[in-house]
Amino acid sequence: MAALLNISPDAHLTFKGPFNEVVTSILTLQNITSEKVCFKVKTTAPRRYCVRPNSGMIDAGQTMEVSIMLQPFQYDPNERNNHKFMVQSMTLSEENASLPLDEIWKNAAPGSVVDKKLRCQFEVPADEPVEAAAEAPAAAPAPAPAPAPTTIDQTFISSASTTNNSAEMQKANDKIEMLMKENANLKKRVAEAATRQVAPADQSYHNAAFHIIFVIIGWLIAKFVI
Repeated sequence: MAALLNISPDAHLTFKGPFNEVVTSILTLQNITSEKVCFKVKTTAPRRYCVRPNSGMIDAGQTMEVSIMLQPFQYDPNERNNHKFMVQSMTLSEENASLPLDEIWKNAAPGSVVDKKLRCQFEVPADEPVEAAAEAPAAAPAPAPAPAPTTIDQTFISSASTTNNSAEMQKANDKIEMLMKENANLKKRVAEAATRQVAPADQSYHNAAFHIIFVIIGWLIAKFVI
Protein backbone atom coordinates (compact mmCIF):
# COMPACT_ATOMS: atom_id res chain seq x y z
CA MET A 1 0.00 0.00 0.00
CA ALA A 2 1.32 3.47 -0.89
CA ALA A 3 2.67 5.68 1.86
CA LEU A 4 0.29 8.21 3.35
CA LEU A 5 2.85 10.17 5.34
CA ASN A 6 6.26 11.55 4.61
CA ILE A 7 8.15 10.60 7.79
CA SER A 8 11.38 12.31 8.76
CA PRO A 9 13.70 10.81 9.74
CA ASP A 10 12.64 7.80 7.74
CA ALA A 11 14.92 5.06 9.06
CA HIS A 12 16.54 5.91 12.40
CA LEU A 13 15.63 7.97 15.44
CA THR A 14 18.82 9.40 16.88
CA PHE A 15 19.24 10.26 20.56
CA LYS A 16 22.37 12.19 21.51
CA GLY A 17 23.78 11.89 25.02
CA PRO A 18 24.56 12.49 27.77
CA PHE A 19 21.80 10.17 28.93
CA ASN A 20 21.57 11.16 32.57
CA GLU A 21 18.71 13.48 31.59
CA VAL A 22 15.76 13.36 29.20
CA VAL A 23 16.85 13.33 25.54
CA THR A 24 14.30 14.30 22.90
CA SER A 25 14.17 13.36 19.23
CA ILE A 26 11.66 14.98 16.86
CA LEU A 27 9.67 12.93 14.36
CA THR A 28 8.06 14.95 11.56
CA LEU A 29 4.90 13.60 9.88
CA GLN A 30 3.60 15.19 6.67
CA ASN A 31 0.32 14.16 5.09
CA ILE A 32 1.05 13.68 1.37
CA THR A 33 -2.52 12.73 0.41
CA SER A 34 -5.62 14.73 -0.41
CA GLU A 35 -7.51 13.23 2.53
CA LYS A 36 -7.34 13.48 6.28
CA VAL A 37 -4.98 10.90 7.77
CA CYS A 38 -4.89 9.54 11.32
CA PHE A 39 -1.74 8.10 12.89
CA LYS A 40 -0.43 6.50 16.03
CA VAL A 41 3.09 5.77 17.25
CA LYS A 42 4.14 2.52 18.92
CA THR A 43 7.41 1.34 20.45
CA THR A 44 8.99 -1.90 21.62
CA ALA A 45 10.16 -0.16 24.81
CA PRO A 46 7.16 1.82 26.14
CA ARG A 47 8.68 2.25 29.60
CA ARG A 48 11.79 3.94 28.21
CA TYR A 49 10.09 6.58 26.08
CA CYS A 50 7.43 9.24 26.38
CA VAL A 51 5.71 10.17 23.08
CA ARG A 52 3.71 13.39 22.63
CA PRO A 53 1.36 13.20 20.84
CA ASN A 54 1.27 9.44 20.38
CA SER A 55 -1.76 9.64 18.05
CA GLY A 56 -3.76 12.20 16.12
CA MET A 57 -5.17 13.41 12.81
CA ILE A 58 -3.39 15.38 10.07
CA ASP A 59 -5.27 17.32 7.42
CA ALA A 60 -4.34 16.98 3.76
CA GLY A 61 -0.96 18.58 3.02
CA GLN A 62 -0.36 19.47 6.71
CA THR A 63 2.58 18.56 8.93
CA MET A 64 2.78 17.54 12.59
CA GLU A 65 5.77 17.09 14.88
CA VAL A 66 5.95 14.27 17.42
CA SER A 67 8.32 14.57 20.38
CA ILE A 68 9.90 11.28 21.43
CA MET A 69 11.55 11.62 24.84
CA LEU A 70 14.07 9.05 26.00
CA GLN A 71 14.02 8.75 29.79
CA PRO A 72 17.30 8.95 31.77
CA PHE A 73 19.20 5.68 32.05
CA GLN A 74 22.68 4.29 32.56
CA TYR A 75 24.26 4.16 29.12
CA ASP A 76 26.49 1.19 28.29
CA PRO A 77 28.27 1.47 24.92
CA ASN A 78 28.66 -2.32 24.85
CA GLU A 79 24.96 -2.98 25.29
CA ARG A 80 23.06 -3.82 22.13
CA ASN A 81 20.17 -1.49 21.43
CA ASN A 82 17.05 -3.17 20.01
CA HIS A 83 14.58 -0.34 20.51
CA LYS A 84 12.22 0.24 17.60
CA PHE A 85 9.32 2.52 16.73
CA MET A 86 6.45 2.02 14.32
CA VAL A 87 4.25 4.73 12.85
CA GLN A 88 0.85 3.50 11.68
CA SER A 89 -1.32 5.64 9.42
CA MET A 90 -4.72 5.36 7.78
CA THR A 91 -6.92 7.64 5.66
CA LEU A 92 -10.19 8.87 7.14
CA SER A 93 -13.53 9.07 5.41
CA GLU A 94 -15.85 11.97 6.18
CA GLU A 95 -18.04 9.63 8.24
CA ASN A 96 -15.13 8.44 10.41
CA ALA A 97 -13.48 11.83 10.88
CA SER A 98 -15.84 12.75 13.72
CA LEU A 99 -15.40 9.47 15.63
CA PRO A 100 -12.99 8.98 18.55
CA LEU A 101 -9.56 7.73 17.45
CA ASP A 102 -9.79 4.60 19.59
CA GLU A 103 -12.97 3.57 17.83
CA ILE A 104 -11.50 4.36 14.40
CA TRP A 105 -8.47 2.13 15.01
CA LYS A 106 -10.58 -0.59 16.54
CA ASN A 107 -12.77 -0.79 13.43
CA ALA A 108 -9.94 -0.38 10.89
CA ALA A 109 -10.41 -2.61 7.86
CA PRO A 110 -7.66 -5.16 7.14
CA GLY A 111 -5.13 -3.77 4.68
CA SER A 112 -6.09 -0.13 5.31
CA VAL A 113 -3.24 0.57 7.73
CA VAL A 114 0.24 1.57 6.54
CA ASP A 115 3.17 0.70 8.84
CA LYS A 116 6.55 2.41 8.94
CA LYS A 117 9.30 1.09 11.22
CA LEU A 118 12.26 3.03 12.57
CA ARG A 119 15.22 1.92 14.66
CA CYS A 120 16.68 3.86 17.56
CA GLN A 121 20.35 4.75 17.81
CA PHE A 122 22.26 6.36 20.66
CA GLU A 123 25.14 8.75 20.06
CA VAL A 124 27.66 10.17 22.49
CA PRO A 125 29.07 13.61 21.59
CA ALA A 126 32.74 13.48 20.53
CA ASP A 127 33.77 15.78 23.38
CA GLU A 128 31.80 13.80 25.96
CA PRO A 129 33.74 11.05 27.80
CA VAL A 130 32.03 7.69 27.64
CA GLU A 131 32.22 7.41 31.42
CA ALA A 132 30.30 10.67 31.85
CA ALA A 133 27.67 9.61 29.33
CA ALA A 134 27.28 6.32 31.12
CA GLU A 135 26.82 7.93 34.49
CA ALA A 136 23.31 7.33 35.70
CA PRO A 137 21.36 10.16 37.28
CA ALA A 138 22.09 10.35 40.96
CA ALA A 139 19.22 8.86 42.84
CA ALA A 140 17.79 11.08 45.50
CA PRO A 141 18.45 9.66 48.96
CA ALA A 142 15.51 7.78 50.25
CA PRO A 143 13.70 9.73 52.94
CA ALA A 144 14.16 8.39 56.42
CA PRO A 145 11.22 6.26 57.43
CA ALA A 146 8.77 8.08 59.61
CA PRO A 147 8.96 6.97 63.24
CA ALA A 148 6.26 4.63 64.28
CA PRO A 149 3.44 6.50 66.00
CA THR A 150 3.57 6.22 69.75
CA THR A 151 -0.18 6.50 70.12
CA ILE A 152 -2.26 3.36 69.83
CA ASP A 153 -5.49 2.99 67.98
CA GLN A 154 -7.97 3.49 70.78
CA THR A 155 -10.82 2.07 68.75
CA PHE A 156 -8.98 -1.23 68.43
CA ILE A 157 -8.12 -1.34 72.09
CA SER A 158 -11.69 -0.59 73.10
CA SER A 159 -13.05 -3.23 70.78
CA ALA A 160 -10.73 -5.93 72.10
CA SER A 161 -11.31 -4.97 75.72
CA THR A 162 -15.06 -5.06 75.28
CA THR A 163 -14.86 -8.53 73.80
CA ASN A 164 -12.69 -9.87 76.65
CA ASN A 165 -14.85 -8.26 79.35
CA SER A 166 -17.98 -9.68 77.80
CA ALA A 167 -16.51 -13.19 77.87
CA GLU A 168 -15.45 -12.81 81.52
CA MET A 169 -18.85 -11.42 82.50
CA GLN A 170 -20.55 -14.34 80.80
CA LYS A 171 -18.40 -16.77 82.79
CA ALA A 172 -19.20 -14.90 86.01
CA ASN A 173 -22.91 -14.95 85.23
CA ASP A 174 -22.75 -18.70 84.57
CA LYS A 175 -21.04 -19.31 87.90
CA ILE A 176 -23.51 -17.10 89.75
CA GLU A 177 -26.42 -18.91 88.10
CA MET A 178 -24.91 -22.28 89.10
CA LEU A 179 -24.41 -21.12 92.69
CA MET A 180 -27.94 -19.79 92.87
CA LYS A 181 -29.26 -23.15 91.68
CA GLU A 182 -27.19 -24.89 94.35
CA ASN A 183 -28.52 -22.40 96.90
CA ALA A 184 -32.08 -23.15 95.84
CA ASN A 185 -31.40 -26.86 96.20
CA LEU A 186 -29.94 -26.29 99.64
CA LYS A 187 -32.98 -24.25 100.67
CA LYS A 188 -35.21 -27.03 99.47
CA ARG A 189 -33.24 -29.59 101.43
CA VAL A 190 -33.29 -27.36 104.53
CA ALA A 191 -37.01 -26.97 104.25
CA GLU A 192 -37.40 -30.73 103.95
CA ALA A 193 -35.14 -31.21 106.95
CA ALA A 194 -37.13 -28.66 108.95
CA THR A 195 -40.30 -30.60 108.32
CA ARG A 196 -38.53 -33.64 109.74
CA GLN A 197 -37.37 -31.61 112.77
CA VAL A 198 -33.67 -31.57 111.94
CA ALA A 199 -31.34 -31.41 114.92
CA PRO A 200 -29.93 -27.97 115.91
CA ALA A 201 -26.42 -29.04 114.80
CA ASP A 202 -27.68 -29.74 111.29
CA GLN A 203 -29.48 -26.42 111.19
CA SER A 204 -26.19 -24.62 112.07
CA TYR A 205 -24.42 -26.49 109.26
CA HIS A 206 -26.97 -25.28 106.69
CA ASN A 207 -26.78 -21.70 107.95
CA ALA A 208 -22.98 -21.79 107.53
CA ALA A 209 -23.38 -23.13 103.96
CA PHE A 210 -25.72 -20.24 103.10
CA HIS A 211 -23.19 -17.77 104.44
CA ILE A 212 -20.29 -19.21 102.38
CA ILE A 213 -22.36 -19.22 99.17
CA PHE A 214 -23.38 -15.58 99.53
CA VAL A 215 -19.76 -14.60 100.24
CA ILE A 216 -18.65 -16.32 97.00
CA ILE A 217 -21.40 -14.63 95.00
CA GLY A 218 -20.43 -11.23 96.40
CA TRP A 219 -16.74 -11.84 95.55
CA LEU A 220 -17.56 -12.78 91.95
CA ILE A 221 -19.75 -9.72 91.47
CA ALA A 222 -17.03 -7.44 92.87
CA LYS A 223 -14.39 -8.98 90.59
CA PHE A 224 -16.21 -8.83 87.27
CA VAL A 225 -18.61 -5.93 87.66
CA ILE A 226 -16.99 -3.25 89.80
